[in-house]
Amino acid sequence: MTLWAASRLSYSSSHLGLALRRRLSYRKKSCECESSAGEQAGHAAARYTLEKPVAPGGPVSSAHLLSFSRIAAGPVVAILILDHPGDVYLLAALVFAVASLTDAVDGKLARHSQSVSPLGIFLDTTSDKVLVSLTLVAMAIAGLSPGWIPLLILGREFLISGLRSFAASCDLIISAHVWGKGKAAVTMAAIVCLLVSASGRLGGILGPLAPHSVWSQFYTGSVWLLGLAGALTVVSGARYVVDAMPLFRPQRATAKIQREERPRVAACGDGR
Repeated sequence: MTLWAASRLSYSSSHLGLALRRRLSYRKKSCECESSAGEQAGHAAARYTLEKPVAPGGPVSSAHLLSFSRIAAGPVVAILILDHPGDVYLLAALVFAVASLTDAVDGKLARHSQSVSPLGIFLDTTSDKVLVSLTLVAMAIAGLSPGWIPLLILGREFLISGLRSFAASCDLIISAHVWGKGKAAVTMAAIVCLLVSASGRLGGILGPLAPHSVWSQFYTGSVWLLGLAGALTVVSGARYVVDAMPLFRPQRATAKIQREERPRVAACGDGR
């Protein structure tokens, strides 16, 4: 009886040891899988951040004022387009061109003066959308451009804004992509060309410089350039969606925990 009990106890101990080893092996594999998933999510999330720390705040800088000027220029350009044709189109093109050039200055100015802040990031991404969106809507109403192109560009802007808001909830900021920057540059160039060609077609101050047929061809080419901007809008929007897909996977929770252990980082301007 004692021998049977001893053998029973020995069997139970060996069985328990085997179960514990299996349990530890399973937990080790689970930890390795979670670590691998976290690393993959972290690498995917790295596409949405830059290594420039964000200042906690501060007074309004000159870079902020440039961004504010683009926001103010949007309604001005729209009113000029809707109110009077002819030479006013040329004035609208000049105002829009100057406002667009400030977009290439404020980001560099903020980084140079070390005044990068959440306010500056918000203003830089918002001011471009206000300027371009109001101008495109006004041009469509005035009959200067096909209506579907502004709708396509505006739809993309809403989509990217939604993705950026969702990324912000995951403690990420989606930085600008080369396709987005190219789309913005082509769109702004197309708007300026359309306004200048429309002014020449309507007999403005530039009208006598070339025959009406030349201005008409210039206008047609400008419409095609705006169509190219529409195509880049689709491509850049699709690229942003593809890059943002990891944010919709369960691993983003693990990545968020890992990011909370590191200093917060953010994109510094050019958030197209």
